[in-house]
Amino acid sequence: MNQVLEHTFERLDRAALARQVERLVTRLHPTVTLERRRDDRVAMPVLLRLVPLDEDHQPIDDQAITVIGKNISRRGVSFYHNRPLAYRRALISVEHPTLDEFSAEIDVTWCRFTKPGWYESGGRLMAAMTAQPPALRGATKSAVRLPPAARPGEESNGSMA
Repeated sequence: MNQVLEHTFERLDRAALARQVERLVTRLHPTVTLERRRDDRVAMPVLLRLVPLDEDHQPIDDQAITVIGKNISRRGVSFYHNRPLAYRRALISVEHPTLDEFSAEIDVTWCRFTKPGWYESGGRLMAAMTAQPPALRGATKSAVRLPPAARPGEESNGSMA
C-alpha cells in the first residue's frame, strides 16, 4: 500500500513540477503580438565585458563591468547588470573558450530597472572590433560622462537607470 501511495505522490509531484515549469516558461517568454524588430533574436546567456567609451571613443577600462547576456540579433544586444550605466557608448565582448571571439561597439539606447539590484539594458551594435582594444587587455583611462539628455528615446528617469 505504501508503494502505491508513494508512486501516486511522485506522479502528483511531477505533474505539479510540470505546471510550474510551464508557468515559468510562459512568463519568461511572453507572446509578442506585434514584433517591432526586423531581425530574430537569439538567447545569449553568457558573461560579457562592458567597457565604457569616453567622448573621444577611447576605452575607460577602470569603469569596465561584467554583464550577463540576454539576447542578440544582427543589429543589437541586450544584457542584465547590477548597477546603473553612466555611459551611452561602450565596447561589449565575450571571450569564452568554446565560442568565437566577439567584440563590438554598442550604442546603449535603453535601460530599465527590473528589481532591486538588477537592470536590463540594450542597444544597437555599431561596429565590430577587428583587434582586441587596449581596454580589453587592461589599459586604463579617466572617465568622461555623457549627459542622460543626450539619449533620445531611452526608458529612464533621467539617468541610464
